Amino acid sequence: MKFLHCFCVVDSSLRILWVGGDWDDFALANGGSAILANDVLSKRLSDYITDITTADTVAQMVQAVIETKGTLRMDYRCDAPHELRRIRLTIKPMKEDRAIMVHELRDAVHLDPPMDPWFFDPASLNLKCSMCGQVYLPGKAWEDPTEPGRRHPGLVSYTVCPTCVGQIAAAINDIGDGAAAADVGASNPLSGFNKG
Repeated sequence: MKFLHCFCVVDSSLRILWVGGDWDDFALANGGSAILANDVLSKRLSDYITDITTADTVAQMVQAVIETKGTLRMDYRCDAPHELRRIRLTIKPMKEDRAIMVHELRDAVHLDPPMDPWFFDPASLNLKCSMCGQVYLPGKAWEDPTEPGRRHPGLVSYTVCPTCVGQIAAAINDIGDGAAAADVGASNPLSGFNKG
């Protein structure tokens, strides 16, 4: 995978002011031809987030960084059926009520066999966390679909799982209490790391 890092600068309303790095390469590699750099400038980042819970969570993180001048760091999952990918998001304050969001690839592990492909369906009762990539099927616990013996549901609606909600709230509280920077949850590299 060519993606190494990309970034976007947003204001307090999540309006995208600038994008750079490997933004276009990553978009094209993941079927995102409609979200190339020239197409997203001056639009709101939340317009490209499929569910309100994730959009609100991202907005809370950005707003906390702008207000406190602290830095938030978190690892999130952006998997493909054939690859488990963990990306480090760092949100830093800038002048004039702006923030920069830097996404850096930390881990890319080839999955063999691959997961079944999945598709977004806002009516699906199968949930997928936009942050950690775990899935929830009605009546079951949140599970990592890349673990042996687990299957990824074909249709999912996106949200933020309770564990990630709690970790993000704790990190926001930390910078609100004066910490210069806070990490969301653990930040340990996955075993079997490779960029291939």
